[in-house]
Amino acid sequence: MNIRHLHYFQQLAQLQHFAKAANACHVTQPTLSAGICSLEKSLGTELVVRGSQFVALTDAGQIMLQYAERMLQEQAALKQELSLFRGQLTGSLRIGIVPQSSIDIMPLIKLFNQAYPNISIKLSVMTNGQLIESLSLHKTDIGLGFDEQLTEVNRRSFVFYPQRANQMALLSCDSVDGSASKCLSLYDIGTRPLVLLSQNMQFRKYIDNAMAQAGIDFNLVLETDSLFHLIGAVKHGLGCAIVSRGIAESVAQLFGIPYQLLDGVSSGQTVFMTRKHSITPAMKAFMRQLES
Repeated sequence: MNIRHLHYFQQLAQLQHFAKAANACHVTQPTLSAGICSLEKSLGTELVVRGSQFVALTDAGQIMLQYAERMLQEQAALKQELSLFRGQLTGSLRIGIVPQSSIDIMPLIKLFNQAYPNISIKLSVMTNGQLIESLSLHKTDIGLGFDEQLTEVNRRSFVFYPQRANQMALLSCDSVDGSASKCLSLYDIGTRPLVLLSQNMQFRKYIDNAMAQAGIDFNLVLETDSLFHLIGAVKHGLGCAIVSRGIAESVAQLFGIPYQLLDGVSSGQTVFMTRKHSITPAMKAFMRQLES
């Protein structure tokens, strides 16, 4: 079994397009197709349903993809381990985060980059459910999300690093009800226009549940799955935004947007998550940084 052919197969499964997968692998489309055919021949089974273009993975292909992800991850871990003999850790680290958490991850990434400048970092924003799935499929190395939507298999397979409670805050271009040190309740928000993250986000579900329990209706003027546009809407006076305390502190520092803490909204525990197995040296180094 050729490891390069596994990479071709993995890219095809992700991109679901022969030309795009070939481009991602920096080979011609015939070379990619021949490599996948060679992989199928060595395994004695078809992995891809083909028409005039990619159609789907076969059942065997779905199983093979899980093993291919793990084998490619082990290869990456081996390369990182061997790079230590050359005196400098090299490779990559894939981090997935939810849009709202109690932690501003950028200071942590900066510290890591200063210690390991030859490790490239890929940071992806996703929903909590997508994060858990991505960790399980070895597509993400470290996750920052909520301790929810986890199966018993997940809990046995992951290592958890709980962070501080995920308190919420209200971002507004104007001061809200006096002192910035005063905690607000949901009732203090009243009929203020709100800009919120989309309903598919776990953080938004906490807000919806709290509003429903309090019997308060939204005055929703905008919802978005982009934290950047959420902050932009507040900056332009479109409305107030309910965000995590960690995000509020960073936004206040970077953009000068004031915030006040918000009581009465129960949210999940923010945690860093990693797999128990297939751990790369870069993953170990990042988690050591968390524990220090």
